[in-house]
Amino acid sequence: MIRTLFDGTRLGGGLQTLPQRLFARAAPGARSWTAKLRGTSFWRHQVKKRIAIFLRLLTDWALFILVVLTGGFGSAYYMMDVGTRLSTVTEGPWTLWTTAARPDADPYTRAHYARLGTLPLSSEIAETWLARTDSSGSALHSSCDYELTLRPPESSWWSIAVFDRDGRLIQNAAERYAFTSDTAAISPDGRFVGLLSRSAGGGNWLPTSGAGNLSVVYTVIDMSLATGTGDEARDLSARVPDITAKGCR
Repeated sequence: MIRTLFDGTRLGGGLQTLPQRLFARAAPGARSWTAKLRGTSFWRHQVKKRIAIFLRLLTDWALFILVVLTGGFGSAYYMMDVGTRLSTVTEGPWTLWTTAARPDADPYTRAHYARLGTLPLSSEIAETWLARTDSSGSALHSSCDYELTLRPPESSWWSIAVFDRDGRLIQNAAERYAFTSDTAAISPDGRFVGLLSRSAGGGNWLPTSGAGNLSVVYTVIDMSLATGTGDEARDLSARVPDITAKGCR
């Protein structure tokens, strides 16, 4: 009987093998075996199962790509905008990019200044500190008045300038944008006391107008830093200005 099944069976005087019977065209008006299979619940179950597997794989890949892109771009932006201990030094609200404008600068330091569109001084001879918050950690804003106090380094050129959040100069009628060691008024006790305010003030006043969020840049140029005989051993807290909020409107 088994031999008859595989070798063929006699139908109406003709002999048909099993493959011929499976793939033979159905008689007119009759349904083929594949059509009969597609009409069963087993076929529908298999189709639904494969669609579910495909959708699950598609969802997993979409979630994976989203996590990779979000994490990758997010971490890269943070490294470029804020930096880490590998590329910056922080003291209070101030941040210093340690390899700025040096041949061995890391990619994030280069990207940081490229994004700002600025040409930094080499950290081999200068320190450029950036602050976007006051000493208490609150964001600097033109609606508030701030007092900057500093005991300037001796025998070094330095400057303090205020910009908007994007690093642009703040236009003002007084055309005051920065104070330097050549133009700043030093108090009798040897301190520099500056005022950031949109209202006119005396002394070392820098207008903030209606700029919104602010950034302050403190720069010290000292050629002795390159030889290791400069003021780099000085306590960090004494090397940068204090920024104190005096009141907000």
